Amino acid sequence: MAELNAGRQRQAKEYARKRRRLGFINFVLSTLLILALILTPLSETIARGISGAIPVAAALYLIILMVAYDVLTLPISYTTGYRLPKEYGLLHQTASGWVSDHFKSLAMGIGFGAVAVAVMFLLLEHMPGWWWLVAWGLLLAITLVMTVLAPIIFIPLFYKMRPIDEGELKDRLNALAAKAGVKVSGIYIIEFSQKTSLANAAVMGLGRTKRIVISDTLINAYTPDEIDVVMAHELGHQRNGDVWRLFGFQSVIYLGVFWLASALYAFWVQQTDYVNQSDPAALPLFLFCLTVTAAPSLGLQSWFSRRVEGGADAFALRLTGESDVFISAMTKLTDQNLGESRPSSFLERLGQDHPSYIDRVKMAEAFGAKPKPDQDKPDI
Repeated sequence: MAELNAGRQRQAKEYARKRRRLGFINFVLSTLLILALILTPLSETIARGISGAIPVAAALYLIILMVAYDVLTLPISYTTGYRLPKEYGLLHQTASGWVSDHFKSLAMGIGFGAVAVAVMFLLLEHMPGWWWLVAWGLLLAITLVMTVLAPIIFIPLFYKMRPIDEGELKDRLNALAAKAGVKVSGIYIIEFSQKTSLANAAVMGLGRTKRIVISDTLINAYTPDEIDVVMAHELGHQRNGDVWRLFGFQSVIYLGVFWLASALYAFWVQQTDYVNQSDPAALPLFLFCLTVTAAPSLGLQSWFSRRVEGGADAFALRLTGESDVFISAMTKLTDQNLGESRPSSFLERLGQDHPSYIDRVKMAEAFGAKPKPDQDKPDI
């Protein structure tokens, strides 16, 4: 039976602890910045210096905030995103490459964020009582569009992707997808090795953009059977309808978040000197209300995600019938990606989106102890 490398687990705990500390510092800085804007005349001063229609002024204000925040937290971003992964052997990208990716992400965030805020404040200006419902509907539509476009536009901005060559691996993956009852438009290799030692696989996109994506780092380090069981997990998400289950679950969560945020924001604006809800100076307060109302849902979303991932694990075990191979693959992934075998119960409930390694192994062992089903007709 495969076992985790004790040295890698020590490193994983150190790595996770350091990242949590940096995350806490980042949280404190973010909180202090937003409170300074809300509780002092600073926000009013910034907003009054921006001319233009309300949606445009709000968008420009967000750009100022995002750039200022990035400058303030750049040392933390550098340490978390580059220095630490480099120190622990997870990253072999150059510093200039990391900087390029960082500012590429920032530019995309600014672009999407500015458009989103402009639309939000346009809605606040013309329908202050119902903006949250329209914004929720737009968010759902944008989420679907992003899911379709991610594998053909956004992922290739950061990693090279290419169709897999003809051969045994392509034949195996096509056969596995057919066995799982999942139709895909193609199989692509994502070249992780140019930047990282991490390994991963996924089924990305919707409709005509749905495709199997597998990292070259996974292909290079895993046996064909291990690749099969990892990909069976990803195909399980498709067979179980997890894309739509998650979409539906999160849609309900976001509807509640937007409604609560609208009530909190309207109440707070009435208690302050802002002109009205569409006052660009109130942007920090608006963002704060969204964050505060969304925070309690994090644990619930993590719980649902773990259930979904556990279901995909069960599907992979039934489809392949290989509990020992499943455990071997999970062990390799945990060691290679420097994952903790068992985070603390509190951290797991708060933000862990996958079952722990220990829980996944227990499921596989329980499966292996049962009489094996007919491999040609898995109970799926």
